[in-house]
Amino acid sequence: MKHMNLLKNTTLLCSLLLFISLSRTVYGNDTINLSSPPLPPKALAGLTITDINNLEAGRIVILKQDSKSENRNKSLIKASLVINKPIEKVWRLIKCTECQAQYIPDLEESNLVNSYKDGNTVAFTVKALFFTIRYRVNHYFNDNDYRLTWKLDKSYKHDIKDLYGFWQFYKIDDNHTLARYGSKLDVGSFVPEFVENYLTRKDLPKALHAVKKWIESDGKYRK
Repeated sequence: MKHMNLLKNTTLLCSLLLFISLSRTVYGNDTINLSSPPLPPKALAGLTITDINNLEAGRIVILKQDSKSENRNKSLIKASLVINKPIEKVWRLIKCTECQAQYIPDLEESNLVNSYKDGNTVAFTVKALFFTIRYRVNHYFNDNDYRLTWKLDKSYKHDIKDLYGFWQFYKIDDNHTLARYGSKLDVGSFVPEFVENYLTRKDLPKALHAVKKWIESDGKYRK
């Protein structure tokens, strides 16, 4: 009887250890752990334990915060994801902002207008549902902090009212990078509310998955 109980307890222990091992995402021989080595506090700011667990499991975490403005066309979007590439490679690829039409769904064109030392200007054409939306964006590269920011080029006539955002990257280890994303869109009165909802709530997860796939394929993935 004692032998049977010992065997039963051993089986339960093995099952528990197997469950724990499967509850974390493993890439090759690596396990993603966002707490070791410790990242800067701001890297995980605003994330819950559930969010962190989802990131470690390879999922994209999207946080949506509506603007307090009465204008329904303003939305603040924040997201986080883990990219399975070294931060230097992630940074090199993400700065190719004119490459976005190669992999982002619904983005028809991303043409380089101007390039300068710490950034560039890119003209975008998005087709969302029955609408075609054109706008130009100025990108700014901070190589020291692995931070890319953007805002609408005010010198150009746009189909949206305002847009700005950022990518911020943190090194997890030699093979994994934590990416924090934020963007605020004000579509103005030209674009209906259902199109804004499509761009922010429905299209964003697909776009972030595409970014992840493109970088992890070393820029070879195409939509």
